[in-house]
Amino acid sequence: MKQYKYQFGKGKFNCPKCNKKRFVKYIETETGHYADSQYGRCDREIKCGYFEYPNGNSIINYNYVAPPPVKPTYIDREILQKTLTKYELNPLATYLYNHYDKDEVNVTIDKYQVGTSKMYNGATVFWQMDNTGKIRTGKIMAYDIATGGRIQDDNISYVNWVHFKLKIPKDSIRQCLFGLHLLNAKTKQVAIVESEKTAIIMSIESPNYTWMSTGTISGLKYEYLAPLKGTTIIAFPDKGGYAQWQKTAEKLNEKGFEIEVSQFLENKEYDDGWDLVDVLNYESKK
Repeated sequence: MKQYKYQFGKGKFNCPKCNKKRFVKYIETETGHYADSQYGRCDREIKCGYFEYPNGNSIINYNYVAPPPVKPTYIDREILQKTLTKYELNPLATYLYNHYDKDEVNVTIDKYQVGTSKMYNGATVFWQMDNTGKIRTGKIMAYDIATGGRIQDDNISYVNWVHFKLKIPKDSIRQCLFGLHLLNAKTKQVAIVESEKTAIIMSIESPNYTWMSTGTISGLKYEYLAPLKGTTIIAFPDKGGYAQWQKTAEKLNEKGFEIEVSQFLENKEYDDGWDLVDVLNYESKK
């Protein structure tokens, strides 16, 4: 694993572009000191997209530092099993029960092994399990019970990771697609979206696909998609993300993948950042 002289630090700051407190600064790995204030990345990837790496005279040594390889760690299934309960306290689960058939929701929750956390008053745990059955990690996110949308705050992050809560080193996480555990020899067509929630809801709305999620716009990449090689893939990026995913898909298709990136959201007058579930909600209110 290669590492630049500068890496992302902890904490969020006001972004130089959008002024939201979603900006992660670079630090110098040798000293732990922050780089100049303009260097870092805003995590509002579509709505802002600010990203500046230290360059020129700001870098003391631009050479790579090769740290010792970190052994991947996985989560015990017992820990996952303990979260498969208390859905009455889980706002996202409650939202699903309020909008879909109870039996369909139960089947879907079981299929994706959706869990409930003690954090954020019953946050949802999206477990990342790979196609060999290993539990890579769990993403903990808070949702609004009425809208089904994520709870977001410029000053507080309502996203966490099971690895962090268990005090397992960050470098040992090896993420995978959410829903990858559903891949098997009978899988013919996979649909990929950014949001885990969207993958779950679309599996109810359109069960002819096996729905998976990247978790972020930057998650459409070789190491995540490698197990899907040989499977027909259709990708649905959030509005504003088509160009980025199309560019990635073209490179991967040259390596033998079969990825089609849908322009469905780009061809509509929807807001940037909207996904398929936002469109479903919008169309249902017309």
